[in-house]
Amino acid sequence: MIIKKLSVLLIAILISACAQTKYHWGGYENALYRYYKSPVELENLTEELAGVIAQGERDGKVPPGVYAEFGYVLLIQGKSREAITYFKKEKKLWPESARLMDIMIKMAKTSKNRKSTGVKGGTP
Repeated sequence: MIIKKLSVLLIAILISACAQTKYHWGGYENALYRYYKSPVELENLTEELAGVIAQGERDGKVPPGVYAEFGYVLLIQGKSREAITYFKKEKKLWPESARLMDIMIKMAKTSKNRKSTGVKGGTP
């Protein structure tokens, strides 16, 4: 009987430990969903990502992909230099993203060059 109770207690502890999240995601998921449904929500998504990054940097736990997502949002807004900064942060924090971040950095530089030379063309 005691073994059964200890087993149930152990399982409950393990389940509650798994339920703890390692990263602070804030309202990122909801903001992203709203943006996908209505692209006019871009400013809200930008603010939410900035908040998630600020909290993550304070805690030393920026969630995977958030720097890259924020960089992409900045790129959409035409802020190529700032986007490159966040792509580089993602690459440094999450080395497994290096190939994709190199592509995004190249894309942002190309976008920046189009603007500075007056060549017309949209951002990705």
